[in-house]
Amino acid sequence: MPKVNLARVPLETLQREIRRRREELPKLIAQRDELDRRIAEIEGLAVPTRPAKKAERPAKRKRRVSRKPAKGTLTLNAALAQVLKGKKSVSVAEAMEGVLALGYKSRAKDFRFLVNQTLRKDDRFKRIARGVYALRA
Repeated sequence: MPKVNLARVPLETLQREIRRRREELPKLIAQRDELDRRIAEIEGLAVPTRPAKKAERPAKRKRRVSRKPAKGTLTLNAALAQVLKGKKSVSVAEAMEGVLALGYKSRAKDFRFLVNQTLRKDDRFKRIARGVYALRA
């Protein structure tokens, strides 16, 4: 339906339409109430036939699996510190390759993102340039 620019519609026409709609309102309200009554009757809400159920408990949350590394293995932070030790600076990609070469295992979908976040948040590392980090002195 095309939009009508109300600025071009005469005031008398608008007032007539408002009157028409106001006269129609009680009829529409009665129809709505009748439909509500029918719906309630159909759903059985007018007269409950069975007792109300007790509130259901929310489903139990799954236990979180420990994310600690196995004994004798390196954490990502420690592995990154080893990779950066003795080097002037390392890119995120080089750090990722070095950590994997040390034998660090990860099930992360985006391991590069994980390495980048660790380099950004750990105080042992400082940012040299975009994507380039070094070990703090």
